[in-house]
Amino acid sequence: MTESSNTSGAGLGSDVNESEAFNDLDVEKLLQVVRSSILYVAAIFAVAGTASYAFLRYTKPVYESESQLKLNIQNEAVILGVQNPLENSGVNSLSGEIELLKSNLFFSRVVEAINYNVSYHYYGNILTEERYRNSPFVVSYKLHNAGFFDRPIDIEIISENEFELSFPPAEQSGTSRHEFGETISTADYNLLIEKTENFADDNGIGKYYFTINSESALINFFQSNVTVQPLNFSAKTIKISLRDFNKYKARDFVTAIDTLYLKYTTEEKNQAIEQKLSFLNEQLGITERKIEEYEDYFENFTIENRTTNIQTDLGRTIVLLQSLDSQRYDLQNKLTNIQMAQEQMDRNEPLLLANYSSRSLPEFISSSLTEYNKLFGERELLLGSYSENTYAVSRMTQRLATLKKNVTSITEEYRENLVKALRELDVRKANLERNFVELPSMGTEFNKTRRFYNLQEEFYFSLIKSKAELEIAKAGTVQDFDILSPASLPVDPVHPKQLLIYGVGAVSGLLLSLLFIGLRYLLDNKISHQRELERLVSVPVLGSIPVYKREKLLTTRLLVHKVPQSVLSESLRSIRTNMDFLLNGGDQRVIAVTSTISGEGKTFVAVNLGGILAKTGQKVLVVDLDMRKPKIHLAFGREKDDKGMSTVLIGRDKFEDCVQTTEIEGLEYLGAGPIPPNPSELMLGERFDNFIRQASKTYDVVILDTPPVGLVTDGVIVMKKADLTLYVVRADYSRKVFLKTLQKLIKMNKFNNISVILNSVKILNKKGYGYGYGYGYGYGYYDEDHKEKS
Repeated sequence: MTESSNTSGAGLGSDVNESEAFNDLDVEKLLQVVRSSILYVAAIFAVAGTASYAFLRYTKPVYESESQLKLNIQNEAVILGVQNPLENSGVNSLSGEIELLKSNLFFSRVVEAINYNVSYHYYGNILTEERYRNSPFVVSYKLHNAGFFDRPIDIEIISENEFELSFPPAEQSGTSRHEFGETISTADYNLLIEKTENFADDNGIGKYYFTINSESALINFFQSNVTVQPLNFSAKTIKISLRDFNKYKARDFVTAIDTLYLKYTTEEKNQAIEQKLSFLNEQLGITERKIEEYEDYFENFTIENRTTNIQTDLGRTIVLLQSLDSQRYDLQNKLTNIQMAQEQMDRNEPLLLANYSSRSLPEFISSSLTEYNKLFGERELLLGSYSENTYAVSRMTQRLATLKKNVTSITEEYRENLVKALRELDVRKANLERNFVELPSMGTEFNKTRRFYNLQEEFYFSLIKSKAELEIAKAGTVQDFDILSPASLPVDPVHPKQLLIYGVGAVSGLLLSLLFIGLRYLLDNKISHQRELERLVSVPVLGSIPVYKREKLLTTRLLVHKVPQSVLSESLRSIRTNMDFLLNGGDQRVIAVTSTISGEGKTFVAVNLGGILAKTGQKVLVVDLDMRKPKIHLAFGREKDDKGMSTVLIGRDKFEDCVQTTEIEGLEYLGAGPIPPNPSELMLGERFDNFIRQASKTYDVVILDTPPVGLVTDGVIVMKKADLTLYVVRADYSRKVFLKTLQKLIKMNKFNNISVILNSVKILNKKGYGYGYGYGYGYGYYDEDHKEKS
């Protein structure tokens, strides 16, 4: 016997490996947790299903009505043949229409059109229901205080003719009873509540409330519930949808939006045409005035200049100047000839008729000058023949003087006429030359004015044409969209969706179940099966002992001789065989049986293992060293004796005198005896070592049932004196942290002869074997010991 036998397989793992062993996933244990959680999982699914049903039952369904429109939008630039390659006109135009449909301006028009100034609701047991178009009463109102908008006013119809109004005025509270058709007047409002055709004795009586809606509240309602989204940009189709608790209300409001959009676009188009016509009329007036001014200019110009063609006038002026020059030249010649003739006559010289042309002078002057020149010649002839004093010459001279006087008078008068005519020609020429200088600038101004006039005239005609086209377009204005799908009357609500809610309930149940199982798995800190134990410890596991279910045991009992063919006995035989390998077949063996705390089955293992060993013909002694709470005698059905281990250790008795036989031949036990005050000190004494040596010589196997090592130090003292220590762990009872205590114990005391036995293992589909514990030996060890001392 040695304090630490050289047994194999007691190597210590590192702390890291121990930690990994404690944190690894244990599939077998997880399956065990799953099997044990089936009822809880079923309960979780039942709760999730019930919650889904309650949600569907007590959630107001939301309906959605929708319509589809096709917009026939044309870009003005495209119409004019101008296309911006970088601009997607269809997308921009469609986006613009969508923004228009979602604008406050458009919704304010919708609010004016739907006549939804008052909304009526009925109080149900849990939910409220809106009475849209089927309210049993109608409210006419006139508010003096805007603060009463959007506030619910309770009304309870108590009879066919009476109702109670519960909306408190500002200066008082409570309810007031009124009759239908009665005007209710306060400082804040005037109300007139009347029955409608929907009122019925069995249907109208009840509790309602109504709300006087403000325009801003209704606009906010549309902005929050109306959705306008494109369906196809290429096809320019959009969808208008509205969600509400009342499906008829949703359909009517979508229809109102479609109708108003039709009217709105037509009005907008006509308004645009009216604006264009107004502009055209204004431009026409301005153009007409300008044209009139130009026409006045042309008229005055024509009157002043007596022409409408400056170029022709220029040519004509040149011709006139040339004509005047010719006339002047002719007159000048005539005047020269006349003056020459006068001068010749004044000098009494014969007229040189060859110097002037008789055709250039008038006939009467030409004949007079010819006659004078003839008579002057005749006189000269007479003077050649006669003297001046002769009668013939005198007579001729007298006739010549008379003729001269007449000719001189005629020529003088003619000369004066020529001078006057010449002067007139000079004046005319001067005027023509002056006009000729002014004509180019006048022509330029005239032509310039003519061009402006032509432009204004063309512009005027184009305005007239555009005005005619717009008036035709106004007469034939049509809407810019087609209703592909009118507002629908929804049948099924969009929220809550039954399948979705039940699906969410099922998924929630599944997730909660997984969470529950996961938490149970993570919070389960107890050892359940042998493989888990093998994974958590670094010492050999000799085997497992199944739970005994045939009967309920109030105390630990020796059972192997009663059920020798049971799984319980076979498991102990297997442990016995494994012990032989660890002890290398030694003849005398001291085996300590201990555990972390009480209740894990170390006494049961010690007694029944002793019985199995005794069945092989070995002489076995089971010693009760748990002197604080002895119970070996209970396992053998004996009463507590007044002598035992405690009296042996104090030297009062010999152990041979204290040993008692059992029902199994070769199996004897030594009870704890009276409870000593100092069991640890007794076991540290020499008498305990002597007892071990004597018992080892007397018995083949000595089994020491020690106190739990997690509670007192007695067990550690005994383990140091044993050849093999069996550390008992109880399935589904011992915590994993106990194994850390075992590992710490091994490391601190350098034990290498410790093996582990898993006790009370549940075996599925096996019946009739197992055991139970009916005594209170657990965490309250010291408490119970203290009670016994008391």
